[in-house]
Amino acid sequence: MLGYAVLGTNDTERASDFYDQLTMLLGSKCIHSFDRGFFYGETEFELAVVTPFDGNEAATGNGNMVALKASSREMVDRAYALALKLGATDEGAPGIRGSEESGFYGAYFRDADGNKLCVYRMGPA
Repeated sequence: MLGYAVLGTNDTERASDFYDQLTMLLGSKCIHSFDRGFFYGETEFELAVVTPFDGNEAATGNGNMVALKASSREMVDRAYALALKLGATDEGAPGIRGSEESGFYGAYFRDADGNKLCVYRMGPA
């Protein structure tokens, strides 16, 4: 159903460094760049990180978040650690969410522009 999601940035160089490394760890890459930003992805879903079209400052929304799939719980842990190393702020350390041990495992953080992201694994490790 989804084609792509867009996150705003006020610093494309900083955002490129952050998302190039994060998406590479998760098995993806930058597939298109242009003067205002970048698209990351493979074939089914893309994540765009761009400066706003209207030229105003990028601002985060309350309640907005993009969730990125990970291949394992260990990959969730690694992505979260890398994001914090690259300057992200913690919004929830990796762990099981909910009552099922083999259910949702996720970690939450915000990039330097304040965009909230989740890296998650659904199912057992």
